[in-house]
Amino acid sequence: MRRLVFLIALLFAASARANQLSVDARTMRMNDLATVQIVLEGSYAEVEAVSPPLENLAIVGEPWVSTEFAWINGKVVRRKTFRYRARPIADGPARVGPLALRVENESITLAAVDVEIQPDRAISSNDAESVLRDLIANGRDLLFVVAEKDRESVYVGEPVTVTWFLYNAAAVQQWQVVGVPKLPDFWVEELAKSENMERMYVGDVLMQRVPIRRVALFPLRSGRLRVEGMTLQAAVMRRGSRRGPFSIFEGEIAETTFTSAPIEVDAKPIPPGAPVDAVGDLALTCAMPVQKNGGPVVVAVTLSGVGNLRAATPPHFDRAVAGNVQLEGGDVTLPREDASFGMARRWRFLLFPSSPGMFEVPPLSTRVFVPATGERRELRCGASFVNALTAHVPEAPHAESATQAPSQPRQWPWIAAALFIAALLFVPRLRRERALRNEARAIVRDATPAEIRARMQERVKIAINEPSERGDAWRALLSLLDAAERERDIAVGAEKEIERRVLEVLRT
Repeated sequence: MRRLVFLIALLFAASARANQLSVDARTMRMNDLATVQIVLEGSYAEVEAVSPPLENLAIVGEPWVSTEFAWINGKVVRRKTFRYRARPIADGPARVGPLALRVENESITLAAVDVEIQPDRAISSNDAESVLRDLIANGRDLLFVVAEKDRESVYVGEPVTVTWFLYNAAAVQQWQVVGVPKLPDFWVEELAKSENMERMYVGDVLMQRVPIRRVALFPLRSGRLRVEGMTLQAAVMRRGSRRGPFSIFEGEIAETTFTSAPIEVDAKPIPPGAPVDAVGDLALTCAMPVQKNGGPVVVAVTLSGVGNLRAATPPHFDRAVAGNVQLEGGDVTLPREDASFGMARRWRFLLFPSSPGMFEVPPLSTRVFVPATGERRELRCGASFVNALTAHVPEAPHAESATQAPSQPRQWPWIAAALFIAALLFVPRLRRERALRNEARAIVRDATPAEIRARMQERVKIAINEPSERGDAWRALLSLLDAAERERDIAVGAEKEIERRVLEVLRT
């Protein structure tokens, strides 16, 4: 009799699990993880993947999926279970579901589950000692993230460096960043970070500290700008209460998460006055003009220093040039040094003199705003001169002299050979450049910033922190796409700028 009652209870329990959405916690703190479970039975178990709707929650990692077969009421029933790990985004109400499923001619809707996210004092401060005290008081794992900025107030366009540090005094098996803050109010430059771990005392506790991300943020507007926290997930070994020589090998692996406290940056507007071409502590250098083989006169110009040079306009001549002017370049380089931050942007002016002889390159200048002094400054390169040569075209010989002149060996075979070699060298490059330009136009044409980002991620397969020129170009493109996606009033011609940066990524 007892066995019969037990079997009936099992059958009822098994049937109760059919087509169910559940959450193991109805009340959570900001640094807790919840398990979302979806059980599907019968024909619904044929679904390959499900994506539960979430409000104020985010999925962490990949789902765990299992399939089983059960004997219920004399029939073999297939059951599939999906388990997700979810973390809170902000304190307040949260919800999982409702989840609508449809298989062939059948449909079902799994009811939603409401969850309450309680505020957590530990993530309200970026003071390491204060966070540690709260974790110890609540008996939680001694693992947390804090954000540090190098200055409190900056001008619009002036960089503020933010570094996120991981503090650890727990037995961490592995960890990963699962939530990176979106920065719609900033232009972002990823900086190199030191991988060296340091040991330091926080209060009376010896902890390990390692930087996990370092960025230079350039405010795009004035006001009190907010930088949200970074979320970390880790697997921590929690020791048991047993004592003995083998206790260090015993325990259980538990998942934990931590979100750093947000920080705010006070961005001041640039004082009224004459328009400026760039913001920062910058220097302008100009190389001496050079002309080779009767080609254009080339003037290399570099604007370098601490400032957002990607938004800088090229220097301009103080007066008209006696000839045609073309501008190329504009590439930005970012030194891979952890101690300091600086950028450099290089242009090349191609000057085509209208007549041979002594050619003057007029002075070059650019106007910058220097945040350290709060004043405008004009950077200049003085005038320079070069003896410009042009290719000499020989006059055609007269008919009489041509008949009397001794026969000369024909030059056209050599000319044809030179043209053939030049075609072999340059035609493939021209074709590749044309193909890249067409591809960049196709990626940008009639596409939203999110669609452009998705197309480029599929095309280039590049990591966000890749330490290369391609990584710099990729991060610059992402910064502009983020600003455009937030419907910001960016400068006129943003579509052309996006296309140019897409082309720059494809070239590298």
